[in-house]
Amino acid sequence: MENQKEIISLIIYVSVLIVIVIVFVVSFFLAYQKRKTQLLIEKAEQKRYFDEELARAQTEIQEQAFKNLSWELHDNIGQLLSVAKMQMNMLQADIPEDKQKAFGEASNVLGEGLKELRQLSRTLNTDYISKIGLLESLETEIKRFKRLNFLTIDFDIKGDEVKINKKDEIIIFRIFQECFSNVVKYSKASLLTIVVEYLPDHLKVTAVDNGIGFDLKNVKEGAGLTNMKRRSELIGATLNIEAEENKGVSVTLTYPYEQKLNKTA
Repeated sequence: MENQKEIISLIIYVSVLIVIVIVFVVSFFLAYQKRKTQLLIEKAEQKRYFDEELARAQTEIQEQAFKNLSWELHDNIGQLLSVAKMQMNMLQADIPEDKQKAFGEASNVLGEGLKELRQLSRTLNTDYISKIGLLESLETEIKRFKRLNFLTIDFDIKGDEVKINKKDEIIIFRIFQECFSNVVKYSKASLLTIVVEYLPDHLKVTAVDNGIGFDLKNVKEGAGLTNMKRRSELIGATLNIEAEENKGVSVTLTYPYEQKLNKTA
């Protein structure tokens, strides 16, 4: 009887010991997995933070480069063209009568070129864009393209304007400035339709052209598209690009207001 009790006690002891070992192993494994998961999350967060900081730094560098180029265009090249225009006006009286018309036309072309250069220098200047805001910046850029007669542009604003972070406004403008440039350079479009829509919880900006389009699956993403997507991610916006060969391209940016309402840069 005593042997049987000892065997039972031993079995119970061993069973309890096994259970304790199993619990310890499972607990250790779960703790290890939790720590491993936490480390992976931290690593992913660090990478995301690094990528965001890198993108932000690149954007700031680009904006500074735009600003420097703006100053260069306005202060140096603009001044040179202004002097050339003045000299042409001074020489006009000495030009033979039969050459006056051609000379006048050349002088006018130079004058128009000077205006375009000054307008371009403004749209490259971050301070200027920040001062006049998103809508006026888009309207200014659209007017510039209209004067160049590259294509017909329809521009529409829907809803009441919502004030958003000025730095975000600059980034949204840069995205569509890049978009307009791509349309002019590559699309062979005759019509570009731009709609800015202020919805209850987000801003939606859409640009659609009727050009030759391209196959999204086969096209290699260039610096322009990459730049546009990176900038949109930086402000928490979603950028959707739809394209088909011979059916044009549609670019839609969705920017959630969230807690960004009425913030200033």
